[in-house]
Amino acid sequence: MTPFLTTVLASLPVLSAACARPADENVLQIRARELWVGDGQRLENALLVVADGRIRSVSTGRAPDVSLPLYEHDGVVTAGLIACQSESGAAGELYDDTRAVLAGAHTLDVFQPEHRDFERARAAGITTVVLSPGGENLVGGIACAVKTAGGRVLEPRSALALSFSGAALGRTNSAQFFFFGAAEDELQGPAEGGPEQPGRSARGTREPTSYSGAVATLQRLFASGAEPYASAERGQLPVTLDAWDRHEIVRAALFAREHGLRGAVRGAPLAGDPEVLSELKKSGLGVILGPWSAEQTRASLESLPRLSEAGLPVAFALDAPAHSPEDLRLFAARALSVGAPRDAVWKALTVDAAAIAGVGERVGRLAEGMQADFVLWSGDPLDLRSRAQKVYVDGVLAWSEPRPHR
Repeated sequence: MTPFLTTVLASLPVLSAACARPADENVLQIRARELWVGDGQRLENALLVVADGRIRSVSTGRAPDVSLPLYEHDGVVTAGLIACQSESGAAGELYDDTRAVLAGAHTLDVFQPEHRDFERARAAGITTVVLSPGGENLVGGIACAVKTAGGRVLEPRSALALSFSGAALGRTNSAQFFFFGAAEDELQGPAEGGPEQPGRSARGTREPTSYSGAVATLQRLFASGAEPYASAERGQLPVTLDAWDRHEIVRAALFAREHGLRGAVRGAPLAGDPEVLSELKKSGLGVILGPWSAEQTRASLESLPRLSEAGLPVAFALDAPAHSPEDLRLFAARALSVGAPRDAVWKALTVDAAAIAGVGERVGRLAEGMQADFVLWSGDPLDLRSRAQKVYVDGVLAWSEPRPHR
């Protein structure tokens, strides 16, 4: 070894084994009075260890590492809540009255990470939202799943939004222009009369103007082999099917079975109806319920327990900013009030919602290797008297309850 190299090596600091691990500031330990894993388990006096944005371990009866930061929480720690179907930060920009088919539109194009809607969502314990078009367009475009902090896009192609709802039929052409996504040639279906097929005078002039015309248009689009329909038919791209009335839900379920589609029906307030429930079970689709109004019928509220009993995954639509992010837990509380099992309701806010959003392997549970999105609650999060106190996204504190003024 040359004298010069010996001098250089001698000047370098000696790295111990402890220094070789990730920096301490990237590791956080939280000991909670109660920790909800996400699969129904509730662990008492549990220790959650987070490193570099992921969950390193979840355990009970294990002493914390005294060399690492430790936060003691006298409350409940859970995975962050997940809202399926929202227009957070993009109100009024996710539809177009002038065209029915918008397959080239991407909600990712209107994602505004710094919008106040996301701050409000964080304060409600929501760490992931699915930005998705409503049911006003026959093909609304591609939804995306995003984090509520850090500008993080979790899944840029969460689902293809299709509508079997009457809201997509024969809307009057207007002078509005479309803001997001590329223009696309439309394939139109015939305007036919008959039962459940309102005419042009009732629905406006934009095609399709009937339920049968809507289905015919979708059949032609999927038969074309074009994208994104081909990806949906191969099972590579989930779908959300907007459907509310009994006949709309049955049509949507049958269409999904015919084309081998996976995903969820959005709406389905009559899921307790035997015919509707039977068709949903045969389709293998999940269901995105809500949002629920103050006048929602008991039969509609009972959809969640009926769907849960049938083994179908369920999530809640938030539809922000029309609804406050706090309403997500209100929907859950209303489901509990009509006899929905607590575990089923909690899964609809986390595990099942993540699965429906196509991100179930990354968020929705507190388990080793999952992304560290979690909330520190003052008490039981299914009790509306409890509140979010701290919210972490990717292991970073994203929101903290303001301290009261003295």
